[in-house]
Amino acid sequence: MDDFTKRHYLKVNLRNFFSGKKSILRFQRIIDNLVFGFAVAGFLAVFADVGELHSNQYQIFDRAYRATLVIFFILFCFRFYLNLFLLKRKREKWLTIVELAFLTILLLSQCNTSFLETLATTEFLQLAIFIIFVVEISTRSLQLEHIKVNPALMFIFSFLVLIIIGAFALMLPVSTVSGEFKFIDAIFTSTSAVCVTGLGVVDTGTYFTRFGQNVILVLISLGGLGVMTFTSFFGLFFKGETSFKNQLFYKDVMGEDKLKNVFSTIIKIVTFALGVEVVGAAILYMGLDTNDFAGNVGERIYFAVFHSISAFNNAGFQLKSEGLYDISLRDNHFFQTVIALLIIFGGLGFYISFNIVDYGRQRIKARFRQLVLGEQYNHVPWVLNFNSRIVLRTTAILLAVGTVAFYITEYHTVSIEEHGGIGKWLVAFFMSVTPRTAGFNNIDMANLTREGMMVTLLLMWIGASPGSTGGGVKTTTFAVATLGIFNIARGRGHVEFAKREIANESLLRAFIVISLSLIALGLSTLAVGYFNPEISLDKIVFECFSAFGTVGLSLGITAQLTTASKAIISVTMLVGRVGTYTLLLGFLKKVVDAKHYRYPVENVIIT
Repeated sequence: MDDFTKRHYLKVNLRNFFSGKKSILRFQRIIDNLVFGFAVAGFLAVFADVGELHSNQYQIFDRAYRATLVIFFILFCFRFYLNLFLLKRKREKWLTIVELAFLTILLLSQCNTSFLETLATTEFLQLAIFIIFVVEISTRSLQLEHIKVNPALMFIFSFLVLIIIGAFALMLPVSTVSGEFKFIDAIFTSTSAVCVTGLGVVDTGTYFTRFGQNVILVLISLGGLGVMTFTSFFGLFFKGETSFKNQLFYKDVMGEDKLKNVFSTIIKIVTFALGVEVVGAAILYMGLDTNDFAGNVGERIYFAVFHSISAFNNAGFQLKSEGLYDISLRDNHFFQTVIALLIIFGGLGFYISFNIVDYGRQRIKARFRQLVLGEQYNHVPWVLNFNSRIVLRTTAILLAVGTVAFYITEYHTVSIEEHGGIGKWLVAFFMSVTPRTAGFNNIDMANLTREGMMVTLLLMWIGASPGSTGGGVKTTTFAVATLGIFNIARGRGHVEFAKREIANESLLRAFIVISLSLIALGLSTLAVGYFNPEISLDKIVFECFSAFGTVGLSLGITAQLTTASKAIISVTMLVGRVGTYTLLLGFLKKVVDAKHYRYPVENVIIT
C-alpha cells in the first residue's frame, strides 16, 4: 500500500469515526471514560487532603488539584454538549446539568471571587467532589453489561477493590491516634470490616480516631450489603432505569429468580437495612447508661449507631476493649438482647425477612377483615415460602440447642456464674447467637470451657442464612445435608421437608459447600500452624473457624500472628464471606464447554 493510499484510508476512517450517531456514541464513550478517570482522581485528591498526606508538599498537591478541576470541567462541557443530543431521559439531563453546575462553582471558587468566598471552603469542595464521584461510580455500575466477566468473579473483584481502598484509608495519618498503621495490619483490618468479621490486631475504640472508626463503619456497611448493591442502588436513583442486559447481570449477582424484581429488590434491601439500623440505634441509645458517657449525648449516640450497624451486619466490631464484657455493659442485659435481635435479623437474610414481613402483613390484613369488617377468614397458603420455613426452623433449633448447651457447659465458669437466675439464661442465649457470624462477646472467651469451645466451633462453621450479611456454610446447607443424611440412612431415594421434595441439585450443592469449607479450614489451619508453631493448635483452629465463619471471636492470638499468618487469615475471611461455591463458579464456570451427552450410570462402593 503506497503513501497516498494510506493517507486516503486514514482520512476515510477519521471521517467515518467523527460522522453519524454511532460516531457520537463512540466519542461519548471515550469522554465518559475520561470523566470517570478524573472523578476517581478528584476523589483520591480529597482522600489525600482529608488524610493530611499533602502537608509536606502542599504546593504540588494544590497545583495538581487545580489542574484536575480544569480538565474535569472541560470534559464535562464536552459530555454536556453530547448529552443534549443523545439523552432522552429527563433525569439524566438534569443530573448532567447539576454536575456541571457543581464543577463550575468548584472552578470559580478556586479564583477566590468575592461572591463565592463562602463557597470556597475546604468542606464544601470535598463534599462536592465526593458527590460527583458517587454519581459517576454509581451510574457506571449500571453499564456492566459491556464487561464480559462472570458475575461471580465480578462480585469477588468488588470485595477485593473495597478491601484495598479501605486499607489505604486506614493507613492515613488521620485514621489512627499514633498516625501510623502497618500495611499488613491495615489489609487485615480492612478485610475484617469488609467481610464483616470483627477480628482485629488493634483495639478499635482506642487505636483509631473518629475518622478511622467512620471508615470501618463504611466498610462494614458496604461489605455487609455488597458493594454492587449500593452502587446499583445509587445508580438507579441518579439514572432512573437501566438496560435489559444489565438486569440479567445483576440477576446472577443478586441470586434473584425473577428478572423484573432485580432492582426493586436492591432498593428494598438498602432501605430495609437502613431502617433496621436506625431503629436499632434508637433502642440501643435508650438502653445505655448516661453516667458511662459523662453526660456526652454525642458520644452516646455514636456508640449506639456504631453497635447497631455492626450488629445488624454481623460484623462484631466494638468500641470497648473488652466488648460487651466491659464492666459498664456486662450486666446490661437489655442492651445485649437488642444486639442479639439485630444479629438475628441480619443473619436471617433479606429475602427471608421480606417474606416474613409479607406473611405478617397478610395475616394482619386477614384478621382485620375478619374482626372489623366481618368478612370470612380466607387462608392464603404458602405465603411463607419453602426457604423461609427451612431457615426459620433451623435457626430456632440452633438457638434453642445452643442456649441449653452453653447454659450447661458454662454454668460454673466465672463468666456466667456471676449472673443470677434469668441472667444466666440471657447470657447463654447471647452466646448461642453471637457465634453465628456476629463476633460480639459478653463473656471472657479465655474462660470458655472445652465443651463450650466445641459448641462455638460448630455454630461458627454453620454461620448465618443465605442472602444475609453473615458467613459460614449457611443454615440451609447444614439443614439440607442433615436431612439428606437421615433420609438416605432410612433408605429413601429423595429428601423431603415441609411437604416438599428438595431437589437433588440442592443436595449435591450442600455437600459440595461442606467439602470445600472443610478443605479451606484444613489448609488455613495447616498454614497458620506452620508460620506460628508457638501457638497451640486449639487456638489456631478457633481463629481459623472464626475467620471462615466471619465471626470475629478470638482466644487472644490475633495480635500474635506473623505477617504470613495474617495474610492467610485475611484470605480465609474473604473466602468465608463470598462463599466457597461462589469462588468455584467465579473461576470455573463457562471455562469448559457444556457436553450434550451422558455416559452410562454406575454405582460406586462407598461402604
